[in-house]
Amino acid sequence: MGAAPENADSAVFDEATRWFWRLKGGAATPEDRRAFEDWRRADPRHAAAYDQACDVWDAVGELDDLRELAAAPDFGRPVKGKFSVGGWDGAAPSRRSVVYVALAACLALALLLPAILYTEPAWLLPGVHATRIAETAEIALPDGSAAELAPKSKIKVAYSGAERRVYLETGEAFFEVRADDARAFFVSSGDAEIRVTGTKFNVRQGAAGVTVSVAEGHVEVRRLRNNADASAAGARLSAGEEVAAPASGEGLSDVVDAPPSSIASWRAGRLVYRGAPLREFIADANRYSDVSIVVADDSLLDLPLVASLRTDQIDAMIDGLPDILPLDVDRSRKDRIVLRPAARTTN
Repeated sequence: MGAAPENADSAVFDEATRWFWRLKGGAATPEDRRAFEDWRRADPRHAAAYDQACDVWDAVGELDDLRELAAAPDFGRPVKGKFSVGGWDGAAPSRRSVVYVALAACLALALLLPAILYTEPAWLLPGVHATRIAETAEIALPDGSAAELAPKSKIKVAYSGAERRVYLETGEAFFEVRADDARAFFVSSGDAEIRVTGTKFNVRQGAAGVTVSVAEGHVEVRRLRNNADASAAGARLSAGEEVAAPASGEGLSDVVDAPPSSIASWRAGRLVYRGAPLREFIADANRYSDVSIVVADDSLLDLPLVASLRTDQIDAMIDGLPDILPLDVDRSRKDRIVLRPAARTTN
């Protein structure tokens, strides 16, 4: 979730939340949706503000009942009568009108919630931990295990008497799991599930899929079919090994060697790419900077990249990409950096 909007952008965030409620309420017409898309494309701030409103909605699980009611066909009809200490004067409010008032209150909450979540997430949403751009965090888990979050990452902790489970929803995290607990420890990310008893390992949910790298001990990785128990593929990893669950496909990649220096290198302030697709570097760079990096042609995303750099060298690395890859860097806009296919030269 992004940080709370600055004052200069509060009007944009207000407008984004109004669009959010209109679309989520289920009453939006095709014309409304076309108008929304025009508004969203008109300014990068619009898209960012709308994404932030969606993050707020996803973070507050208590609103699930309101979501269903807001989608009711008769939701939003005007209320007749008014309320006083003695009761309602006129027709009593319907259930839908009460929900409308509740959603209006949620809209006001949405203006404050991003800032609250990032200042005191532990007391507001126990078990939910998130980091902002260029921020890392060390999280003490209930059993004495630990999770370290990379920038712009989010986990949900869901322990029970039968198991210890953590959901990596976005980003990357390094786990150090205590072995003196009879309960198995699971990390779920997308449709990939990692099972351990005691070990140290890194999980990354990136544009190319989920990657698991083991620094110490052993882990079992499997890919679930339709979130069921039957796995489509499984692999057992030892220290110094890595496997991926590609975003495109159902199985797991081959298990490959992972040099210790490359496993969770972000913890030491370094980013290492051993033939990784360019999309992975772009995803990492966007976790360290407010200026987003985009591509003008999706064919650039799969270009292989071999590099090792400090996180404070990302900007210089971007400028150096044309020296090693067939692309150009366009910095003509202040809010984004555009990578374009290299211009063809004519003889």
